[in-house]
Order: sequence, then C-alpha cells, then structure tokens
Amino acid sequence: MKRNNKVKEKSKRNLYDFDYESEEEKELKKKIKADKKSASKRRKKNKEKEAKKRRKQKGQAKKAPRYDDEIIIGVTEIPRPNDNKTQKSKRKEHSAINKINVKEKENKKHKKNKKESNINNDIDNDYIIEDAYEVRNRELKKRKLKFRILKISLLAIVIIGAIVFAMVSPIFNITNITVTGNSKLTTTEIISLSGIQNNENIFRISKSHIINNIKQNAYVNNVEIHKRYPSMIQIDIEERVPNYMLQFGNGYVYINNQGYMLEISNEKLDLPIIIGYSTPQENLVAGNRLSEEDLEKLETVIRIMSVAQSNEIANLITSIDISDPNNYTLHLDSEKKIVYLGDCSNLETRMLFLVGILENEKNHEGEIFINMNLNTDNPFFREKV
Repeated sequence: MKRNNKVKEKSKRNLYDFDYESEEEKELKKKIKADKKSASKRRKKNKEKEAKKRRKQKGQAKKAPRYDDEIIIGVTEIPRPNDNKTQKSKRKEHSAINKINVKEKENKKHKKNKKESNINNDIDNDYIIEDAYEVRNRELKKRKLKFRILKISLLAIVIIGAIVFAMVSPIFNITNITVTGNSKLTTTEIISLSGIQNNENIFRISKSHIINNIKQNAYVNNVEIHKRYPSMIQIDIEERVPNYMLQFGNGYVYINNQGYMLEISNEKLDLPIIIGYSTPQENLVAGNRLSEEDLEKLETVIRIMSVAQSNEIANLITSIDISDPNNYTLHLDSEKKIVYLGDCSNLETRMLFLVGILENEKNHEGEIFINMNLNTDNPFFREKV
C-alpha cells in the first residue's frame, strides 16, 4: 500500500512546480527541527549544571581546623605510661579514617571525571547529529536543484522548439491584409507603404517598422497594427484632413488645423486660403510643419473660422491675410468685400457687427472696417467708387 501511495504522489507531482515537497521530505524536516531543538536544550542544561558546580566549588567552606596543634588549658591529669596503647589504637583509627577519606575523594574525583566525560560525549553526540542532519539537508537541496534544472531545461527546449516551429511553419504565413479608417489614401497605397508581403511569416514582422513606414505619408496621423493569428494583419489608419491652403506659386499647399503640410497640388479646393505667411518656401514640403510664428497666427485663424461658422458666414470667407497680427483681413469674394477685423479681441462682437453690415450692404462692393476700439468707435462700411 505504501508503495502504491508513493507512486500516486509521484504521478500527482506537477513538473512545473519547483517547490513541491513529498511527505517523506516534510517528515524529515520536522525530525531535523525537533532534534535540533532537543540538542540546544541539552546544551543549555549542561552549561547551567557546570556553572552551578563551579559556584559551589568557589563557595565551599575553608578546611576544618586541626586540633592537634592546639594547647589545652585547664588539664590537671598527667598521661599515664599505659596510655601508649590507647595512642597506638587512636593512630590506627586515624590512619584508617584517612584511607577512607582518600578513597572517598578518589571516588568523587572519578565520578566527576565520569560526569564531565558524559557531558562532553553528549555534546559531541549532539554535534554529530547536527552534522548528519546538515548533510541530509544538503543532499535534499542538491536533489531539488537538479530537479529544477531538469524542469527548466525541458521548458527551454519546448519553448525553443515552439519558436522554431512558428518561424518555419507555413501556417503562420500572411495571406490576408485589411486596412480600416482610410479615405484619402487607398488600401493598396497603405499596403505598399507598410512593406508587408504576402506569404511572409507573421512572427518576422516588426510593428514599429511598419508604423514608421506608413507614417512617411503626411496624410497619416496615427497607425495601429494588429496581428490576427495565424495569418492575418489588420492596419488601422487615422488620417489628417486639409482645412486651409497656402498659395505657393501657381499651386497650393494643403494644411490641417495643426499646421502640417499634407500635399502640394495645382488643384484648388473649396478651402480658405491663408495669405501673408512667414514660413520659408524651401520648407514648404509635405510632412513639414509651419513656423512657430505662423502656428500662433493659425490659432487665431481657427478662432475666426469657428465664430464665423456659428454665425453662418464661414462659407463666404475665401482668404485670410495674416501678415499683420494687429489687423487680420478677410476676403469675401462672393460679396466683393474686404473686412478688416483688427487684432481679433472681442471677436464675437466684431463678427456680429460684420453680419449686420453684410445684411445692410448687399450687392455693394467695398470695405468693412471693424479694426477699431469698439468701446469708443463704431464699425462702418466704405463703398468702392
């Protein structure tokens, strides 16, 4: 039955449980701990006994006084000649007593020596027991280490084998690439930018490398790559949208609200044109951004367009001149009017004046002045002669 139980225990062992301990190992550990405790207790008791004996030996009384050399005062009787016999008998008795005392002392010394030897033997035995348990513990630790090393090596072999299989097996070759979130760029353009090829192993593809490749196109704002095992790649695209144009020679540079240049084209879109920018012409390249000065002015342009949108006149603005930050100028080609907004402080109030003047001066070509201090002066329209 015990052998069957041991076999069951071994079968229950988990190969990946490095801290597993059998019942035999646990019992051995308990015995070792108990023996160590008992050995330490014995040592303490022996040390206490030795200390007590030493104290007794130091505190023993001094030797008994000898009465032979004392002078007895008040004796009137003179010893008789017949008392020699009694003196001889007394001497014999003293010698016999001395012999007995010597024997007793020898016996005591022998007993002491025996006790000391027994104590030393007990201590030596305790040390021997401890050494034996330490040897057993070392052997158990060595066995556990060997078992762990075996497990780790087996795991490493399995993992390496799985990696090799994944890198070589045709099951993990890419057969399908999907693209989502694209409107300006086509799916084929994005796939060609990514550099992914069909029948390429899915584990050999670097996500960061693909993202950097796709982001080379200025229209791409953000990219996410998802591997759908075993053989599919999904590319999620977030595109930039053109909001304004810069006039560049006979063409136009499309830019978005963040000031990124998306494309240079001869096609004119239905977007406001920004005039009077300070970004150098050599920097007008797709993927670049406007200069810091133009980016600050772009924030004001975005404010103007949002307020105009809320007043439903944004579609009338064809171009915005940002050359003078104290006097932004709007061109309304369909209305044949030019609007001088000033530094765009109190922009909502200025836009309300503009709406009122546009309603009052329909079909009249001219200039609208709203670039003054509204607290002291009133906006006005000057018709073109």
